Amino acid sequence: MNKERRIQQQSPVEAEIPLLPQEIMVEILSRLPVKSLCQFRCVSKQWLSLISDPLLAKSHLKKTVSNDCFYSQRKRVIISSHNLYSLEYESIGRNGSFDENLVALELDYPLKDKPNGLAELLDSARDGFLYCERSEEGNDEFPVMVKLNLPFCVNQRNWVDILGSCNGLVCIAPDEDTLFLFNPSTRESKRIPDPPSGFVPNGWSFYGFGYDFVNDDYKVVKVGCGTVCVYSLRTDSWRIVCSFPYVDNVSESRVLLNGTIHWMVSFEDGVDCRCVVAAFSLEEEVFSDMPAPDIVNTSFEFVVGVLNGCLCVLHSRNQMHNDFWVMTEYGVGKSWTKLTLSLSYICMKPLCLAQNREALLDVDGKLLLYNLEDDSYKYLVVDGILAGDGFEADTYLETLVSPNGFCRT
Repeated sequence: MNKERRIQQQSPVEAEIPLLPQEIMVEILSRLPVKSLCQFRCVSKQWLSLISDPLLAKSHLKKTVSNDCFYSQRKRVIISSHNLYSLEYESIGRNGSFDENLVALELDYPLKDKPNGLAELLDSARDGFLYCERSEEGNDEFPVMVKLNLPFCVNQRNWVDILGSCNGLVCIAPDEDTLFLFNPSTRESKRIPDPPSGFVPNGWSFYGFGYDFVNDDYKVVKVGCGTVCVYSLRTDSWRIVCSFPYVDNVSESRVLLNGTIHWMVSFEDGVDCRCVVAAFSLEEEVFSDMPAPDIVNTSFEFVVGVLNGCLCVLHSRNQMHNDFWVMTEYGVGKSWTKLTLSLSYICMKPLCLAQNREALLDVDGKLLLYNLEDDSYKYLVVDGILAGDGFEADTYLETLVSPNGFCRT
């Protein structure tokens, strides 16, 4: 009895939990959603170090793009409308049901609360009106006071331009000529430095963003006044790489496909001017020409897009159209195939294929789900976004890719 009592009084021996090899931990964690991993960072310094490791970010990204289930779960639609919103990819057209509206999640992003100049203007209003001075017939000595009825529903936030998305990083411009690389999933961001003075003269310019697979680098391309310069995230610097070999009346719309950024451009061919798709290789940092559909005769009325991994050319202005073209074999001009829709549009942008293999389209500022097999379609209502305010949209993946720690990989 005494022997049994002594055994019971002894403190239990704690079993040591063996530490798993890092490659096993990475394999396990790469299967988890980003939201959970961000929460696990708070467990300990060891977990913070492991989850912040670029090796885990790469493994997590590789698992996402190679697994259809993970890819579907981690894909999101990002919407800009005087704010940034995120929309779950899996909630779009789920089970073919449209009974419930989609719900947008408001994102936190850099310079979100920076006023756009209307705040001071609205503060000066009296009795619901604004008053300003206007000179008549160049007479500055006796200005006339003009009463303006300005609606107070005007959004005081800046419009956020979405300049591209790749591997979970979104290139945004929340203010004029102010660029950030932003990960909406981890809320990390990095301010892209301005190009050195003289790189690209002041004036109209356009951008592209993507990933250089060969050199393992994220790059921002800026084109303006005949000059092309490239920002490298790995070196955190800009370089002038070449001159722009096309006519400058280029649509700002661009798409990333196969490590190449594409624009619809005009090309001077002797006396005549013909249209081509300008393809800028992020690896080689040079332009090459791709043939456009035969009907394309002016670059300013057409834009490029991507649908189901295929390059597209779509109308962009002036009048209603019900068709677009798909390049079924990349780089082969003879593979352009015309598709006719059961609806008409002025401007359209393909976003992605939804859960039921229907195409999610941005049609004249509205989200639309289009069935390419039976030509039926349905406009989508997104709760949380003001109707009639306009928007632009793109897609992104939930990843751990950091715009700040990438240079350490």
